Amino acid sequence: MEFKVKDLLTMEPMKNAEVLVGQNYIQNVIEGVTVMEGPDIAKWIKGGEVILTSLYSIRNFTEKELKEFIAKLAEKRVSALIIKKFSSRITNQLLTASEKYRMPIILLPQEVPFVDVMYPIMGELFNNQVVKLQYYKEIHDRFTALSLAGKGIEQIIYTLEELIGNPVALFDRNFSCIISTSPELEKFEMVEKVHFYEQTSGIKYPHYRQIVKYPELENSKGHQIVVPIETMNHNKMYLFIGEINQSLGELDLIAVENAATSLSLELVKQFAVAEVEKKYKNDLIEELISGKIQSIDAIYEKANVIGWDFTGAFAAVIFHINRLDSMVKQNGGYSDRSLFLVNEAIHHYLPNGIISTKSNQFIVLWKVENKSKKDTLWLNEIKQTSKKIQTLIKKQVNDIDVQIGIGHAVSDILDIPKSYREAHDALELGRTLNGLESITAFSELGIFRLLRHIEDSSTLNQFIPDSLRELLEYQQANHLDLLVTLITFLECNQNATQTAKLLFVHYKTVVYRLERIKEITGMDFDDSEEMLSVRVGLKIYELIQRENAE
Repeated sequence: MEFKVKDLLTMEPMKNAEVLVGQNYIQNVIEGVTVMEGPDIAKWIKGGEVILTSLYSIRNFTEKELKEFIAKLAEKRVSALIIKKFSSRITNQLLTASEKYRMPIILLPQEVPFVDVMYPIMGELFNNQVVKLQYYKEIHDRFTALSLAGKGIEQIIYTLEELIGNPVALFDRNFSCIISTSPELEKFEMVEKVHFYEQTSGIKYPHYRQIVKYPELENSKGHQIVVPIETMNHNKMYLFIGEINQSLGELDLIAVENAATSLSLELVKQFAVAEVEKKYKNDLIEELISGKIQSIDAIYEKANVIGWDFTGAFAAVIFHINRLDSMVKQNGGYSDRSLFLVNEAIHHYLPNGIISTKSNQFIVLWKVENKSKKDTLWLNEIKQTSKKIQTLIKKQVNDIDVQIGIGHAVSDILDIPKSYREAHDALELGRTLNGLESITAFSELGIFRLLRHIEDSSTLNQFIPDSLRELLEYQQANHLDLLVTLITFLECNQNATQTAKLLFVHYKTVVYRLERIKEITGMDFDDSEEMLSVRVGLKIYELIQRENAE
């Protein structure tokens, strides 16, 4: 389809022409033709032209000026210079510079008029343009028909593969494959990014080429063209074309351009549909977690419309976005981009999850397949997946922290409000006890579940036993050492040897510190009731300290 210098050389007017230099570059594509009338011709050409000249206008150029002249033509991607044979101005400097800049110089017989060369070139370019316009219309109509028929992304991808004869894939912004016409294209290793084009005549979308290695094809190397596809909220997906079977020509690039347009429109349409569906889902989840269920049958009917299955056990899980000081709020709320990234990360690991949004929170009714009485198997699975979600979010955005609260698993949807309240309490206590990135299960809060409902810190203070208060108010330099030793000693079930190992101190040091604690506080480590009071008091003290720090 492309008209090249080598094609020009096969035409009748050029049968006696001679390629002086640049034989290796006769693959240059011809995009126009003109006669050089002045030495400043580089200012007036668009690029890709064949230039016909007698060199008369540059007859007085010095060697330096001649090199600069050829360099300027090369910047404009001039395809070739055709020079009349009678010209005595073809110097070695001209030939050397042209070879350096990959610009063929062709010697035209003296008796051949320039017009005999120009007309065939112009005719060929015109014919090619007509063919391209006809093909563009055909391809445009075909992809438009796919869009109007609602065939979706998959049909667009497979149609493009059929047109260009190469495998095609669509990747999300994290370069995870969404759909591919060939499994080999899904897995590749980058070797080198070789070119980036803002715009070319073949394809108007910004795109780049890269050399990759395909492990599934015995590590063979090949070129890929990558086209970013704009969606909503300035997010992108990526159209990958693997030049495995053949290199893409002009007509192929026309197909890629139309496919990219159709994909962009399809993704925008999907976004609009998703927004309506999101509101429907949010309303349904709100009805569930609020406990204001008017009809169980209506709940199941609504769930069936969007493909949600409410049979089995569920645990309410809340993903709460905490804004960092460096983050700029937009319109009084969190940026759309941050919300989008969190939503994308959750759906990446829970593609079929029951998920809704509420301000800066994502509420998940997590399907529990293996409910255990001890709350270990399903809970560990939720915590591990939640950690992966946090990690994925951190890779994308650094100005937010995502905190997670987990309620108990319930087998009846009428108990979902209880699980949601537990997840909310776990969220609040987790922030105080473990920070803004904590993953906290309500079942693991222990006595803090009771303390959570006492909001007056002065009331909580009353539950700190006098003996512990003596130690907390002790003003000596080793006050913190004694407090840490006491906490560790109780966590080790009053095992001094284990306490010494955890604190990396000698056993006798621990024994000495315990004796000092007894002297200061009068604690009786053998009194189980007193030790329980001390344990509770330490929890209360920790809670008050964290709330004061906040």
